[in-house]
Amino acid sequence: MRKLLLTGAAAAAIGMFAAATAQAADLYVPPPPPPAPVWSWTGPYAGLHVGAVDGDIDDNLSEFEIVGDSMDPNGIMGGIQAGYNFQFDSIVLGIEGDLSLGDVDDTIYPGFDRMEAQIDWMATIRGRLGWAWDRTLFYATGGIAFTDLEIKLDLGGPSDKDKNSYLGWTVGGGVEHAVTDNISLKAEYLYADFGKENFDFSFGGGEFEPNGHAKLKTHTFRVGVNYLF
Repeated sequence: MRKLLLTGAAAAAIGMFAAATAQAADLYVPPPPPPAPVWSWTGPYAGLHVGAVDGDIDDNLSEFEIVGDSMDPNGIMGGIQAGYNFQFDSIVLGIEGDLSLGDVDDTIYPGFDRMEAQIDWMATIRGRLGWAWDRTLFYATGGIAFTDLEIKLDLGGPSDKDKNSYLGWTVGGGVEHAVTDNISLKAEYLYADFGKENFDFSFGGGEFEPNGHAKLKTHTFRVGVNYLF
């Protein structure tokens, strides 16, 4: 009888333990998986670019037979850029600077033998305002622009050249896409108005001593790659 009672008590204890264990298992809820990381454009970056430059020069060199000559220098420029972005929800604010080197020129033959315009470099410092759609960024940009313009005159014998630095403004826009966590590709357009600067030429006291001003504007279409730090 005693053995029977002990066996029954043991069976009851085992049943209660099993029931408690099952109830505890039913109450356990595994933690949710960690949320997927949210992509952000915040941070510094630097990269390379290359593109086409189409310029427009209107000059008024008063000593020449043709007043109001126009030139259309064009060519390829490439260089470097660097900047920093801040992202607030879907809005991205940033600042970027760039330097481009290349060969942008044009030659015309108006009322004298030869006139050539040459641009070797351009640079900008711009703000950027964009809207981020995950890893794709659409943005507008604007700021100040710098360049040098050299004009050469050749009268078939005597020749001279003058160079001036320009400071103007630029606006544009583009799209950038992060193909990996650290690499992005972009396409961009910039319009720049550099205003006008005076040019003076001397041919050794000859009959022609031209002077006047040259207005400069450019359109730049370029692509680039950035490393996101």
